[in-house]
Amino acid sequence: MVMGIHWISKGVLTPPPMSVDNALIDERELLHRRGFVKIVQDDNGTTIKWAMFTSNWASLFYSMDWIHGSLGPYHLSYHSAGWFHEKYATAAEAANRISQLIAKSDIHLSRTVYIRDADRNRADIPDLMKAALRDNEADEEHSIDCMFDPQAQKFRVNRVGAKSGIARFWGMSPVSYPCLTGHSYDEAVSRIYPAVCRTGDPHYDHIYAAMVSSKGEVVWMPYQRVVLPLRGGRSKKGVRVVTELAKVIPPL
Repeated sequence: MVMGIHWISKGVLTPPPMSVDNALIDERELLHRRGFVKIVQDDNGTTIKWAMFTSNWASLFYSMDWIHGSLGPYHLSYHSAGWFHEKYATAAEAANRISQLIAKSDIHLSRTVYIRDADRNRADIPDLMKAALRDNEADEEHSIDCMFDPQAQKFRVNRVGAKSGIARFWGMSPVSYPCLTGHSYDEAVSRIYPAVCRTGDPHYDHIYAAMVSSKGEVVWMPYQRVVLPLRGGRSKKGVRVVTELAKVIPPL
């Protein structure tokens, strides 16, 4: 249940501007063109929403003070070449993160996919992926398979598990954004596949990727990934991929 929606403009709490027919102006216009900051209080906690390149700093500083008197958890929803969504347990953590983002407000992200190799001994690996790294295998339900197409010289998704990350967010469609080939996301995430096929060793990394959601919005997705070798006979090579939405260092 929504308990309050507040709009901040130029460091001041203000009623949202209305159109000539007394209707609320579209949120995209207020955030992306007019530099408003939106604060929503509901059963999920407190959400601060803004666009990085248009928001007035005074409004963000106002928001940093505001959240100390509101209930958590605290959700930061900010736009920079796509929507980022971050969650913090305390107002101090959220305010500190907003301060960091103010300092980075003039940074233009140059890529749509950021991939970092990760230490497989770290403590925060999700259990499903920890088991995949240990056993060098994963069940079909939670994974996807990508097979090498010698004609196209590309790896293509040829099976999607019903409980895999792709299925949970894009469904089982073979033409959903993550399943298509040829775009920058596909080229970036598939770069490690030949090495995994060649060595037979599992690969573990962290990914932050700008992806087109089922609603047509560009959303930055943070996830951890394990890539495993998939044996398909002498003439075939492929990989099995297990992913999990999890905490990943953001590019900003």
